[in-house]
Amino acid sequence: MNNTGKRNTAAAEGDTQETFLVRSYRQGDDHPINEMFNEVFSQNRDMSHWYWKYRDNPYGSFCISVATGKDGVLASHFAAYPLKLCFFGEEERSNCVEYTIYHAGDKMTRRRYRRVGFGKSALLTRTFMHFRETYASAALFTYGFMTHHSLRFGLLLLGYTVIEEVPYRTLPFEKLPRRRNRFSEKFIRGITVEVVSDIDDSWTDFFSRTGKEYSALVRRDAPYLQWRYLKRPDRKYLVVVTRRRSSISGWSVFYREANKIIWGDALFQKGDMDSVRSALSFVRSLPFSEGADLMEGWFPPRPRWWDSALKDLGFTTGTEPNRLHFCIGNYTDQNAPERVRNNFYYTMGDSDLF
Repeated sequence: MNNTGKRNTAAAEGDTQETFLVRSYRQGDDHPINEMFNEVFSQNRDMSHWYWKYRDNPYGSFCISVATGKDGVLASHFAAYPLKLCFFGEEERSNCVEYTIYHAGDKMTRRRYRRVGFGKSALLTRTFMHFRETYASAALFTYGFMTHHSLRFGLLLLGYTVIEEVPYRTLPFEKLPRRRNRFSEKFIRGITVEVVSDIDDSWTDFFSRTGKEYSALVRRDAPYLQWRYLKRPDRKYLVVVTRRRSSISGWSVFYREANKIIWGDALFQKGDMDSVRSALSFVRSLPFSEGADLMEGWFPPRPRWWDSALKDLGFTTGTEPNRLHFCIGNYTDQNAPERVRNNFYYTMGDSDLF
């Protein structure tokens, strides 16, 4: 009954697909967009988050398409933020070929406009098509983590392809490595671990040395990491770096959620299990971890050496609680799904859910 009433109201107001203008973001849209987000998703998101996400990304700003009604009110919205994908060729692993990709962010239509148009003429479909043509026509692909309605919509109307169910890894907290003798770690193995509040160019150097061991991944250089984990205004991450003889050997990012510690991102030198164990045992020893009983994260079964390392630590892979699927769409290379499925390393930090 309620849906019928809303459909009749829209028709009475003359809301047909022809009355809506689909356009790019304009100055002044920021507050109305955030208000629509809070209305559609029953949230209370602050503007500082919106600015961080869509204005302050070091690789591009305001990649947003909207549909507005004849009264100028925002009706539908599709936004994404650009990232740099570093793909290392199988034959010349030291050479990175860099591509632009987009992470699909907020996709929404106000409830009263959801019956305007149908299928390819629906407002959200039209808004996505505008985004694709305006911003992402030369990108390698657009990606997102989808479930339920958004997954069906993406597959049927936006041309998305499922790569895999999100690989959900868990480890009971009691099985995390305990911290070894600190003297042995520092002076015999040469390993130190610390919490950081600043990320400098040495992190970019570490990515340059280490990224090739992951085959294909978002470029985790200093500007990206500063923006993604240290400048987010509404969430405090625990960023931990491991060093061997003063040189970075790995880093990780964590977030505490109730009784869980989420391992949201990680990059380590291939085969350096001592550094991985030292990082996890260090986190276990912090007040940050008191009362936790589970560590969880998203890590695909690639690269194989990292998959083996996680299994050696005791992590098991199960079904992600929300049945999220990793999907790509809008790809300019028809081999992109296969290349991603075989090579792409990602974590929860590559989503906007962490």
